[in-house]
Amino acid sequence: MPLDIHPDMTRLLQTFKEVFQVPHGFPPMRTHDHAIALLPNTSPVKVRPYRYPHSQKTEIERIVAEMLAEGIIQPSTIPFSSPVLLVKKKDGSWRFCTDYRALNAVTVKDSFPMPTVDELLDELFGAQYFSKLDLQSGYHQIRVKPEDRYKTTFHTHHGLYEWLVMLFELTNAPTTFQCLMNSIFAAVLLKFVLVFFDDILIYSPDWQSHLAHLMQVLSILQTHILYAKLSKCSFGQQQVKYLGHIVSKEGVRVDTTKIEAIQNWPQPVSVKQL
Repeated sequence: MPLDIHPDMTRLLQTFKEVFQVPHGFPPMRTHDHAIALLPNTSPVKVRPYRYPHSQKTEIERIVAEMLAEGIIQPSTIPFSSPVLLVKKKDGSWRFCTDYRALNAVTVKDSFPMPTVDELLDELFGAQYFSKLDLQSGYHQIRVKPEDRYKTTFHTHHGLYEWLVMLFELTNAPTTFQCLMNSIFAAVLLKFVLVFFDDILIYSPDWQSHLAHLMQVLSILQTHILYAKLSKCSFGQQQVKYLGHIVSKEGVRVDTTKIEAIQNWPQPVSVKQL
């Protein structure tokens, strides 16, 4: 629990400490589980697996074993197959990715209107206190509908497996997630809550209102068994970073760390550099 926050906030967060636990196991059935609708007369999607170094095979085996134990994938024998690859993270660990480009090409695209950052930030006028919540493994907290799981089958050197939870790489996954967020926060959305995928901002005109608003949001997350990552959250601040902007009681401004590359771009001194 953060040490540099108000005692009132500490007590509130202790009350909802379950919301900040690491999620384990299969998520509950929700009103917006993910569906994968394919175009008419689509043949099974089968893409040859990638070749990867022998050193990565052990890592793939380890990750697959962990996901099987977690209950978020299961063995498959379906004639669908998408390749997998490992992508290096900043901390040196590996991210397990499934290449669904072929599947996405034959998936019917949703036309759900996504919120725009400008429209969301316009709602913050008059706010003095802010808390930001970042959901933990956000997309993995939503199931894939049972009748569509076989379409997510991926290929490793040990065989085929299919996902039971939603992946960011799937077409329409952002839509499914935003629909769920809009649904569960419908009563408070744009009143004192902004939601952009798995980033939740709570804003209030005074301290007591902020405690009440945050308590309501945490209660909603607890009711719907959704988890936030404590290390990425901010509580009861008068200035926070949100969607590439600095939000404070003075207003909204661009986060300078997001435009450093542009600001520090060297001035061209020749036609070729220009």
